[in-house]
Amino acid sequence: MADRRPEKTDATNTLLGEVQAALWLSESLILALLEANLLDVDTILEAIDIVIAARKTKVAEGCEPEMARAAITQLASISASIAATKGAAANPGKVKRNGRTRQKPSTRE
Repeated sequence: MADRRPEKTDATNTLLGEVQAALWLSESLILALLEANLLDVDTILEAIDIVIAARKTKVAEGCEPEMARAAITQLASISASIAATKGAAANPGKVKRNGRTRQKPSTRE
């Protein structure tokens, strides 16, 4: 079956790669802040909710609604991922990152 998507230009691919890298880096940094106990899950979820509300305002204003809807979808996905870390708090010996579970480094020497 032929690929139905139109061929993307190098500039589009570069831009999409930059956006994807920024998104992954942002989510990784959020998880690192949680792991280091610098921010709590509720604070992060509240910040994401504020951004989602701002994006919804852009949709209502008709300002790039397709892009704003796509951003809302991605933000909701990140919010769900971060909210899932609350369940991980019940097992503090393990941290789930990038789909893999690893043992936290021991603080004992």
